[in-house]
Amino acid sequence: MSDFRRRNLMILGASALVSVILAGLALYGQAEATKTQFKPGEFLPGFSAQVKDSARIHVVSHSGAFDVAYSQAKGWVLPAKGNYPADFNQVRHTLLGLAALETVEPKTARADWLTYLGLDTPPKGNGIQINVTDASGHELASVITGNSSVLETGEGGSGLFVRLPGDNQSYLARTVFTPHGELSDWVDTNVMSVDAARVNNVTITPFSGAPYTVSRGHSSDVDFKLDGPPPPKGLSASTSQIDLIPQIVSNFAFTDVRPASELDFSKAAHLAAHTFDNQNIHMDAVQANGAVWVRISAQPDPGTPTMQKQEAGMINARAGNWAYELATEKGQFFSMKRDNLFTKAEPQAQPGGESPLGHIPLGALNGAPH
Repeated sequence: MSDFRRRNLMILGASALVSVILAGLALYGQAEATKTQFKPGEFLPGFSAQVKDSARIHVVSHSGAFDVAYSQAKGWVLPAKGNYPADFNQVRHTLLGLAALETVEPKTARADWLTYLGLDTPPKGNGIQINVTDASGHELASVITGNSSVLETGEGGSGLFVRLPGDNQSYLARTVFTPHGELSDWVDTNVMSVDAARVNNVTITPFSGAPYTVSRGHSSDVDFKLDGPPPPKGLSASTSQIDLIPQIVSNFAFTDVRPASELDFSKAAHLAAHTFDNQNIHMDAVQANGAVWVRISAQPDPGTPTMQKQEAGMINARAGNWAYELATEKGQFFSMKRDNLFTKAEPQAQPGGESPLGHIPLGALNGAPH
């Protein structure tokens, strides 16, 4: 009886194995047939010929939706930011990247699997949808992009999962661009570029309290010094804090932008920076919604070379109508008084090699024999 049952189990197991193999062969054959029928090519046929007519890019991601629009007077701008200039390189890379998208092979068409490829429909899903239209509103291209992938072929480019809106069929495509669904990635950050070696001194007039200045005598000096009387006994000027102040100018960066007309600068704090080559950078600062916003202007010293005048003109043209939100670590200095730049002085070694801790030989603290 036992042998009979064992024999039956072996027969059933063999039959199941054969069934699995046959099913696998059938699926493999179907996949190969699909691959044979599929021909790689442009994912957005015809867009490469129409890309020059692009006038609006509509981007939707899990973070929300925004537009990038073109006008003959201002170029590419961001309507959601009061028509602030868009990063032209971002625009160019996106449009040319969409035009160059090339399908490599088809992937899943199952709606419940799209999330694993980053292709769920935004804004609820994790994909990034990009729609491009011309000046009349006619759609030139529309795509949902997902996760990046490594291409096994050696033909260059990187892999990107894509699909058309309204179609669950997904593809692995070859791409030369990275989709960006965050509005902040499309903002033109080129406001001014002042090399750190140029900065001579910076004076800040905070929201309350007297002005204070940090400066250095030569461009080769590594650290800035706090001008004015020395710190009270037991305190010293914090070099690490002081050296951050010139970086407000030399490493200018912002976290948001809005029209300056939306803020009241009548009671602003101020920053005035002077460079060794006689350029002057001015910032007016106000507080709004827990952040510090600045507007920027530039004016060279009288009689400076043409280069400084041109630089000031470019800064004023780019920044003149805008207010920029500073990161907290930079905006904090407009609320700090001079005394806030002092820190507890480090203990000093006593004459004769004695430790400030008393008559303990310094060598004893290092584990040396005494």
